[in-house]
Amino acid sequence: MIMLSVAESAATITAPEHADHPRHDQTTAHGGRDLRELVKAARAGDARAWDRLHARFNPMLRRVAYSYRLSSSDVDDAVQATWLRLLSHIDRLRDPAAVGGWLATTVRRECLRLLQRPLREHVTDDPRPGDSVDVFADPARDLLEAEVRAVLARALDTLPDRQRDLMLLLLTEPTMDYHAVSARLGMPRGSIGPIRQRSITRLQCHEELCSVT
Repeated sequence: MIMLSVAESAATITAPEHADHPRHDQTTAHGGRDLRELVKAARAGDARAWDRLHARFNPMLRRVAYSYRLSSSDVDDAVQATWLRLLSHIDRLRDPAAVGGWLATTVRRECLRLLQRPLREHVTDDPRPGDSVDVFADPARDLLEAEVRAVLARALDTLPDRQRDLMLLLLTEPTMDYHAVSARLGMPRGSIGPIRQRSITRLQCHEELCSVT
């Protein structure tokens, strides 16, 4: 598994009272509020809100779909299926401002499903004697699993250091008992269970991870 590193801030810098906040921070915060309001309106059935979401994210969805080298009709199918999934899942989005990431992940999954279709339909009618044909080989499934692993890595990277270290160890060494975990991480045995539970709770709130599991 590829571990993504995060440099966490070690100090808080307090700006002078008379200093203005950076324009970028204001714009980002304002954009997040606007997106939350837009998703809230779409949840309520506002057709104009759906039109704005479509105008904002549809070009991105099509770019992602085309990156999988699909035909134009398959791109249309993948993007349409993604919007239909949002229609049925929009009430379950924990963070409306993360709808863009949710859509991007969902369209990737739809593309991988479309890529699986010809692999399932393909038949080799005359294998040469002595050839070894792996009938269980499924490259599209492997791509999907790789995508899930990448999302999991990004989700783990959002955890605090102690939680991330514990979860990585438990994922890579699932049979390791708490005594060995304690020795490996220098973590008191009595704290392993609570830290594990807090980690799982955080991961359950990770929007992108929830969309692929």
